[in-house]
Amino acid sequence: MLIFNTKHLTIQIVGRLKLAVVTWRGLTPSHVYKEGTIQSLETLRDYPSVNRIILDAKDHKGVLHDGIESSVKSTIDYLGIAHGNYRVAVITPIDVLAKSSYRLYVELLNDALKKRFVVRQFDTMKEALAWLFKPKFWSLFAKEN
Repeated sequence: MLIFNTKHLTIQIVGRLKLAVVTWRGLTPSHVYKEGTIQSLETLRDYPSVNRIILDAKDHKGVLHDGIESSVKSTIDYLGIAHGNYRVAVITPIDVLAKSSYRLYVELLNDALKKRFVVRQFDTMKEALAWLFKPKFWSLFAKEN
């Protein structure tokens, strides 16, 4: 089900899989990225059964590090009031500069949220889905960066 759709961001929910798919595209100004993060978190609030997230950034051209840090802060604040644990599979961007931003994003989230919000990076949607739905087996192959 399509929840939100703009030039830079699409959010979809697959209810029976308890899955949210958040897709970023293009070069995103920091304020747009922060607003998109808040929209994503509000979607999680509105669909409390969702506990798996794919952050598809393959076609994202990047966001400045201050946008990433702001996004992480919003996520930490949200999880202070949220219930449950989340698994997030990030599909890494093709763009080299964007990869750097997402590496920082994954590192900051994993450091701050420990087990409540486990984040891993993958090169393809297939790898991401496999990890989300068969976590014990695929955790052996997940990139830890």
